[in-house]
Amino acid sequence: MRKVLLAMLMIAAISTVSAQSKWTYKLGFGGEYKNGNVNTTIFNTNGGIERNDSTLAFDANYNYVYGMKDKVEYENNFTGNVKFDLWQYSRWSPFLSATINLNPYNKYNYKLSFLAGAKYRIFWNANCDYSISAAYVFDYVDYFEGIDLANQVNRLSLRLKIKQKIGDNVSLKHTTFYQPSVTDFSGDYIINSVTSLSTQISKHASIALNFSYEYHSLVPEGVKNQDIITSATLNLKF
Repeated sequence: MRKVLLAMLMIAAISTVSAQSKWTYKLGFGGEYKNGNVNTTIFNTNGGIERNDSTLAFDANYNYVYGMKDKVEYENNFTGNVKFDLWQYSRWSPFLSATINLNPYNKYNYKLSFLAGAKYRIFWNANCDYSISAAYVFDYVDYFEGIDLANQVNRLSLRLKIKQKIGDNVSLKHTTFYQPSVTDFSGDYIINSVTSLSTQISKHASIALNFSYEYHSLVPEGVKNQDIITSATLNLKF
């Protein structure tokens, strides 16, 4: 928990460095509380800073999900990401990305992913942007003691990304990753898919419904292969 708070404070500190018009800042909150046959509490927050530029784009962001069921914690997941895009509005765009994930319920202390690749924009206009990408990924996972899985894995990453405006104030965004191991395509792979439908309610605020699906073919004993999350968030952007 202390690592999560430290990472959030670092991102907040970075966001105060510049007030240039090309920089935008994001912060989102969501949650659910249910009392009855099953008592559950779910909290999620996300945020970050990004700089959109035709030459070099930068995005640093985080996402945190916490869940408790009948006074027992069952979710404590923090993800932080930093990404650089070169010539992001061109047909071809190379990029670099680094991600850290902290999730003790997957039986590891942390997971680091470093990614380098290129994006190809299939079609875009004022209302949409469709693209695919291919990249090389290096994963390092610090598993709990006694788990017999490889700590280091080299992967390929194939990604489909869709951004589509639906009317004046509604937008759809979908991203799917397929990441097989370069040495075991059929036995070791990751699928990650996120779909978000957002509605703009003011100049700086929007409400989003999010559906996330993640599948790992190889997981420690006692950990499920798939995670499915549905959430609603209030997002602020300045």
